[in-house]
Amino acid sequence: MQRITQFWHRLAWRERMLVGLVLLLFVVTALFHGIVRPYRAYTQRLEDQIAQQTETIAKMVRVRDRAPQAEQQVTQLRQRMKASQERFVPGETPALAASRLQERLQHIASTSGLEVLSTVALHDEAVGDFRKTTVQMTLRGDLPAIAKFAAGVEYDDWFLTLASLEVRGAYSLRMVQQPGQGAVKAPPLTVTLEVGGVMQGAGA
Repeated sequence: MQRITQFWHRLAWRERMLVGLVLLLFVVTALFHGIVRPYRAYTQRLEDQIAQQTETIAKMVRVRDRAPQAEQQVTQLRQRMKASQERFVPGETPALAASRLQERLQHIASTSGLEVLSTVALHDEAVGDFRKTTVQMTLRGDLPAIAKFAAGVEYDDWFLTLASLEVRGAYSLRMVQQPGQGAVKAPPLTVTLEVGGVMQGAGA
């Protein structure tokens, strides 16, 4: 580590800038391929499953009179759909659902060790027979905390989707020397992301 520190101090200002750019590109690439892409695939499968269950229920209702045994299958599907709906974002109105989603995400961010810089409720949108509320957040923290936040969203009791994640150039190109430790530590990242969830109420 001492050799790394000595090497860093021997670099010119422009060389440090280049090294910082390389490190920034590495962090952003690792963040995208290690967190965002796998989680987007997971949330897409989740939304497809919800849409498929809704379509299946509609088909079973249409054939119910011609197939008495379909009644039991419809009941089972409705029970499964009801169980899924219990994991939707609670709220009878878009404003109430967005407010509760903001509170939920702020709690996840806090327990993950992230600083919440801002939260904005975006316009809700139709998702089949339901509506989806989305919150945009700006957070600050290190990479492990961001990964913990993404995992917290993925495994939360509510069905939530991480729609986007963007590093907005708040990652400094300079390395910060920790006093008395001899370790090189990068300053925290600032990221903007959007998290959405289907609402229990306010159907389309």
